[in-house]
Amino acid sequence: MSRYLKNNVDELEKFEQIALEKNDMDWEKENEESSLYKSFSLETKEGLRYYHSLDDEYLLEVLKRTAEKLGNSPAQAEVFWVWRSYIKKRFKKWPYALKAAGMSSRSGKNGKTLQEMRCEAEEYKNLLKELRKKAEEMCRIPHPQEIPNLAAQLKKHTDSWNKVICDAGIDGHFFEKHGKLFQIENLDEADRKDLDSVLKLAYLLGRPPLKSEIPQKQRESLIKRCGSFRNVLFQIGLEPVTRINPFSSTKICETEEGKHRTHRIEIQDCYYQVLNQDIQTREDLMQLYQISKTLGHIPEKKEVDVMLRRRLQDSCGSWANAIYQLKYVKKGNKKI
Repeated sequence: MSRYLKNNVDELEKFEQIALEKNDMDWEKENEESSLYKSFSLETKEGLRYYHSLDDEYLLEVLKRTAEKLGNSPAQAEVFWVWRSYIKKRFKKWPYALKAAGMSSRSGKNGKTLQEMRCEAEEYKNLLKELRKKAEEMCRIPHPQEIPNLAAQLKKHTDSWNKVICDAGIDGHFFEKHGKLFQIENLDEADRKDLDSVLKLAYLLGRPPLKSEIPQKQRESLIKRCGSFRNVLFQIGLEPVTRINPFSSTKICETEEGKHRTHRIEIQDCYYQVLNQDIQTREDLMQLYQISKTLGHIPEKKEVDVMLRRRLQDSCGSWANAIYQLKYVKKGNKKI
């Protein structure tokens, strides 16, 4: 911490202690002549300077420390006015700040206690662990309707299935590590023909096929033989098409029991291997890869030549999917 920050932190802590002793969290808030107001109010240059020197994490720590003292999510009136004004300016609304700090939006003495929040956090952590185990078994992201009991318990914490998936860390990297992919030995002639037809379809489409694009009888036979659709594609060196934001609009338990909601897949909203690349696309992807190496990070649109970006968006379906191809370029995947 810089000397400037430390000196101001120490000074503000002294003022806060006085406010606590007076049991007045608004102490000197309206006194424009006080040193507290001059140094820390957002209405002054000094106050704004100090506010901008603090990062989000520090302000959230203030909330957490206050919660520890109170034993519950702090209401606005329970927080010293300087911190209150900083937090509200940074996070826009008080409930947003509480959520960012991992607390219940039900604040004050009538809200949840810190112990209740910790118990809920531990319960959510265990439920996410159970969901990861289920995803590992299925080798894909489960739909909430497929695991109704677990979904009902998760709904107590959030109604967004996309948030649950993100919190559980179930993404491409998860399946690379836990996908249970293995090469099937001693495939019979019928299986080989089915896999060959899937590969031909992939190159006809220019990407791995969706499950729905494979004839049902053939699809069911291959999944039974290989254990999962992901492992079916693994046999022919492909990976499944995945949504960039899976289940983004899905609410937990939003449909009646027994009714299944149909999910449309828009390819432009997905990640997938781009097959049948022409020479220009190969060169463009290699150029993009070299740019990323030079920059030391995944390039943003503004960091790439406009014409190069447009060509890649056309050939890969979207800029996000063009960036996705870099992992195959890095691996030297011969299918690209």
